[in-house]
Amino acid sequence: MKAITSSDLLEAAAYALVSERCRASYVHDIRGGLQALYGGVELLSRAAKNPDTGSLADKAAGLARSALVKHEKSLVDLVDQLAPRQEAAVPVNIGELVGEILRFISNDVANKCITFRLHTERDIVVLAEAHKIRFLLLGLSITLTDGLDAGTVIDVNVRRSSDYALIEYASVILSPTIPQLAEIWGSTTPLSSARELLLSLSQAWASDNGGRLELTAEATGSTAVRLYYPAIPG
Repeated sequence: MKAITSSDLLEAAAYALVSERCRASYVHDIRGGLQALYGGVELLSRAAKNPDTGSLADKAAGLARSALVKHEKSLVDLVDQLAPRQEAAVPVNIGELVGEILRFISNDVANKCITFRLHTERDIVVLAEAHKIRFLLLGLSITLTDGLDAGTVIDVNVRRSSDYALIEYASVILSPTIPQLAEIWGSTTPLSSARELLLSLSQAWASDNGGRLELTAEATGSTAVRLYYPAIPG
């Protein structure tokens, strides 16, 4: 049995916070899958009322099966995303992943009148735990919008920087420091936001894998978040 460390507990807490924060986005995705399934069933119903349309019945059955398979896969993916899990590192296309994350939270962000502008280079691939890196980037993306004024634009840049994949969130107002996980665990002072916990976890994860997380003060008075992670040569 694996011993449970303070970092494990902080990570589990972060998963709970991010899952709660993204509840509306998860529900939206589930409903989208059900809509496709409903369409296939509705077509089957029409075909059943007209026995002479055999081709329509075959088409409807095919659509329903395809929708069911996709919905089952999305539910399995959802379960995998909601809690920490042991997994092997695999190649991950960072630009595609960030794009998928920003689409996933687009309704939530739009409701706050905040805009993400994504600029990404093609084919930047890293070797990482797929669900872990998605969780951290999702947590950073959604919590970095908290407390921002309506109308704020966040430029998200994904590019290669020397031997690293660089994910940059620009024009984000943040506290100037990232607390260490040991400081969070041993402190009796509450964190001011879930964002601090996600920054700390991302910093520790990047460092453990040969990368780093930086906060850089901009001339505009805001702070940019830059996450560096070793890229696969390409």
